[in-house]
Amino acid sequence: MNQQELEDIFIRSLDVPMQQDEKENFLKMLQADPSLAKQLEDYKKIRALTLSDEPATFGPFFAAKVIHRIQNTGVVIDRQIFSFFKKFQLAALGVIVAMLILNVWLADQGTVTSILGLDNNAVSEDYQIASFDFYDTLNK
Repeated sequence: MNQQELEDIFIRSLDVPMQQDEKENFLKMLQADPSLAKQLEDYKKIRALTLSDEPATFGPFFAAKVIHRIQNTGVVIDRQIFSFFKKFQLAALGVIVAMLILNVWLADQGTVTSILGLDNNAVSEDYQIASFDFYDTLNK
């Protein structure tokens, strides 16, 4: 059997019921050539999908899963940020304590306000800051 006859029988096997002797010859050819049998099976699956009346879906509750994932994206990002900084919280606490100890050591007095740097004024109260009036300066 030549290639053209094989293709004709292959195409007819998809649509038209075959006679018994043709069916036997075709089954022998399919057994001899597994790639042809695989190709026939693939064509039959494609035809079944295209002829079906049911719409293709992504599975049950697909839309609800997508909406849930979109709504919870912020929560996932927040958890990732928290877990990232959780690794460094002990080191950050150590740096803060070291800075406080250094500030206590360098402080002039032992009071809490001087240790935390709350009582240091940049300008004394006796010093008068010269006021600058932009409007008066422009008009003169």
